[in-house]
Amino acid sequence: MATADYIKAQKLGEKEYHACVSKGNYPYLPVLDDIISRETVDSQVSLGLVQIPLDSIVGTYSAGRTTAFARNFMPILSQDSEFACKWSQLYDALEEEGLRDPIKAYEYNNKFYVMEGNKRVSVLKYMDAFSIEGNVTRVIPHRTEDIENKIYYEFMDFYEITGINYLYMSKEGTFRRLLLCTYGDIQNKWTEEQELEFHSVFTFFEKEFSAKAQNKLNITPGDAIVIYIEIFGFDSVKEKNQQEMRKDISRIWNEFLMYDNEEQATMVLHPTEESQKLSLTKLFPVGTPVLKVAFIHDRSVQNSAWTYSHELGRKYIQDVFGDKIDACCIERVDDDSADDVFEAAIAAGNKVIFATSPKLSSASLKAAINHPEAKILNCSMNMNHKHIRTYYLRMYEAKFISGAIAGSLLEKGTIGYLSDYPIHGTTAEINAFALGVQMTNPSAKVCLEWSMIKDHNVEEAFREKQVTLISGRDLNATISANREFGLFALSEDGKHKNLAMPVRHWGKLYEEIIRSIMRGGYKNDDSISGTQALNYFWGMSSGAVDVIYSRNLPPGGVRLLRNLRAGIKSMEISPFTGPIFSQDGICRCEDGQELSAGECVNIDWLLDNVEGYIPEITELREDAVELVKLQGVKQYME
Repeated sequence: MATADYIKAQKLGEKEYHACVSKGNYPYLPVLDDIISRETVDSQVSLGLVQIPLDSIVGTYSAGRTTAFARNFMPILSQDSEFACKWSQLYDALEEEGLRDPIKAYEYNNKFYVMEGNKRVSVLKYMDAFSIEGNVTRVIPHRTEDIENKIYYEFMDFYEITGINYLYMSKEGTFRRLLLCTYGDIQNKWTEEQELEFHSVFTFFEKEFSAKAQNKLNITPGDAIVIYIEIFGFDSVKEKNQQEMRKDISRIWNEFLMYDNEEQATMVLHPTEESQKLSLTKLFPVGTPVLKVAFIHDRSVQNSAWTYSHELGRKYIQDVFGDKIDACCIERVDDDSADDVFEAAIAAGNKVIFATSPKLSSASLKAAINHPEAKILNCSMNMNHKHIRTYYLRMYEAKFISGAIAGSLLEKGTIGYLSDYPIHGTTAEINAFALGVQMTNPSAKVCLEWSMIKDHNVEEAFREKQVTLISGRDLNATISANREFGLFALSEDGKHKNLAMPVRHWGKLYEEIIRSIMRGGYKNDDSISGTQALNYFWGMSSGAVDVIYSRNLPPGGVRLLRNLRAGIKSMEISPFTGPIFSQDGICRCEDGQELSAGECVNIDWLLDNVEGYIPEITELREDAVELVKLQGVKQYME
């Protein structure tokens, strides 16, 4: 009999027992009966015959034999006990014949508790087996707002689709991300072939990730493989062997460290002293070569107001720096060509790349990982990666001023607001505009319409509600002949009278970043971000955001604009100062408090004076869906 092995297992049990006692922890196996007696349980459901990961078996269903084992399931009863004899006999049987009968267990919050088969579990854990077959009953807790409870409910949905129970997540929304980045489907069940394919990938990855992490990170291997697949793509990952994964994991280790940090991003709200410091290596330059800079766009300059605004920024820095830089423009880059375009741009000698769309974030990240010598920045919000920096503008400051002007001019009726995409940043702009209106006209309402909703006529919607004062698009594209941009008024004859317009001056941001690179101070900003991602989120204080006005704006409106602009530039005025209430009556910011820039970015509610709603993804036009999936303020489901 395996008496020697029982003695070894017993020593492991005693070591665990004493370690628990010394820390003041319960030294025996947890008992599910005790746990659920203190919780609210909705129901129980049979999962049938399941392969149970042994690492996930943590206790017993009832008190019974719990004190025969330490908390790690190793035995602690004496070597001459009947229990020790049976344990040793079972060890011999399992070693010679393997497991014949499945155990019986309960699953609760993705942990398993044994009803029949404690010794089999103990022996197999000692033998370092991966899993054990068991008939499992799931105990479903009552749904709550607790984050752990939310993650578990996401896991149950994930399990229904994949049948996978050997990985778990530490953050909300990650199970859905895994479904999307693997087979791109969050509804249909995986085939047996897909399950086997993913299991093979995860087995290799988990071994290498866990070996490097050494239990020093809070994130799980499940969290980590999502990051890995999102960076390299599942089609590519499927072809990698274990050695290649080991190299990849080392290359992107900072991404895992950043994700492990609860505060994943450092927001730089204006040019920093660090970036303006001159590096010692730049004091005595020996011939300064022309700095090649590439601007990569997903859409054309002629057809997209967004791209056009960035093109103005490119032309601005070319004029400012003259022959010191060579700034080129690459348009109409789609998903299929993006990786090759970035490779070609770097091969052509471009040392700085500005990718002006969130749709290019994946290609930006891969290029940055493969080419650390290049400085790659992506124009997006909430795309937090250590290998690239992101940038965006606090347009909500300008929208606040526009709203204040609109409120002061409104005599009767409702003010219209046209928005495009329900994405991060956009909702902050809507609410900032509404806060401005509320400040100068507390009884006024803001009628919100979305241009990207399918089969929806915005002009007709405004006309039906007799809206004559409208906040439209921020910038008129070069091919557009109408004047429906900025804050404008509609006269009875249907003509537009432009009043004021928020403007993005990307050139100011690009100029400062280029200067920091030239003076060698760009890398100094890393000192303020540490292991976090670094996001440039500049506003009026940097000169990258402003509000311009026309001769149609009355003198009182001009004074209001100038006073608010001065206060916001000096950062003495913050648009999001409480009290602030949302449509549902909830106080989102207490009196005298301010929402941080990060909180503003993540706003997923509308102010109480807004008439309208945030649309679902099923309501949007096809050309809006991809961007909203990437940057949407909701956890959109297809």
